[in-house]
Parts: sequence; structure tokens; C-alpha cells
Amino acid sequence: MALDTFEKLLKQADLLSPSEQLLLAIRLVERARHSDKAMMGKDLLDSGLVGIWAKRKDIKDSVAYARKLRTQAQTRGRGL
Repeated sequence: MALDTFEKLLKQADLLSPSEQLLLAIRLVERARHSDKAMMGKDLLDSGLVGIWAKRKDIKDSVAYARKLRTQAQTRGRGL
């Protein structure tokens, strides 16, 4: 994928809500898991996913925020 196309996709992802961004990240990771080539740490670092929320002003504690999103994702569909 061309770098300019990738940058455009990242800018579009910035417009998504936090829950939509999480869903997108999950889908990208799932797709990478199902590819013929194993994803390595370097691939993840080069993917653009690492630091995607770095400029967000509404996220004060990234660890707590990630924990909250994981909890929401795990309880989704259970009627909780």
C-alpha cells in the first residue's frame, strides 16, 4: 500500500469514535492473524496502530483507557 494512501486511512480513522477505532484495530489485528505471513513485533510497530491515539486530548491515562475499552469489548453482547 502506498504511504500516501496509508496516511489518508489513518486520518480517516482519527475521525472515528473511540469504540469505532477499537473495532477497526481489532479487525486489523484479526486480519493480520489470518494472513499467511506471521505478524512480527516490527510489523506491528510499522503498522501505524502503535501511537494512533497519541495526540488525543481526552485520554489522560492510556493504561486505564485501554483497560476500559478491553472490558467494554469483552462484555459486549452479554447484555451487561
